[in-house]
Amino acid sequence: MRLPRAPALAIGLLLLGNGCASAKLLRLENEVLKNQNRELRDNLAACQADAPPPDFATVVTVDVVRGYLERAGFSGLETKPNGVLTVLVSGRNTTFTLNIQLFPREKVLFLAVSDYLRLEDATTSSAMVLLLTQLAALNYDLLLGKFQLNPRTGEISFSVELNLDDGLGFRTLKAASDHLVRTADERYPELLRAAQGTGL
Repeated sequence: MRLPRAPALAIGLLLLGNGCASAKLLRLENEVLKNQNRELRDNLAACQADAPPPDFATVVTVDVVRGYLERAGFSGLETKPNGVLTVLVSGRNTTFTLNIQLFPREKVLFLAVSDYLRLEDATTSSAMVLLLTQLAALNYDLLLGKFQLNPRTGEISFSVELNLDDGLGFRTLKAASDHLVRTADERYPELLRAAQGTGL
């Protein structure tokens, strides 16, 4: 049975219309997908810009600190039972111990030079005054780190505290530890001269 001409034409127009609608729908879907892809790429770029650099730890642990120190060239690191990392440092002028202690709750990394100099090394009371004066003058001049005297033991140490609120980067730890070691070694002769009463 043949359909009348008018309904056949209507069906043809309907199919043709559906084809046009499908093409329009596809173009619209493609436009929406392009916009979504652009948004996702922008979000990804923003996330990558906000991400910490690869040599940066937002969660600082003793293992992270040890890894950074080893990369910085400190070999022979030991972990004491109390969690303190220690390493023997031989400079041009003296040998001392570098101690590194992490305080996770306070978000502080404490670096200190010990086995360095003692108040008993001062030969006279005037030399002791000279040594203490020299320590105060050095602390005034230094931008990073401070010399300290333990009044109970008479030990003189040099220390730096790093705040870990935002994490810790390899470069920061390397710069701080290098500064600590270099300054302690460079300043040792003048401190020893002061302790021996031979001047500055």
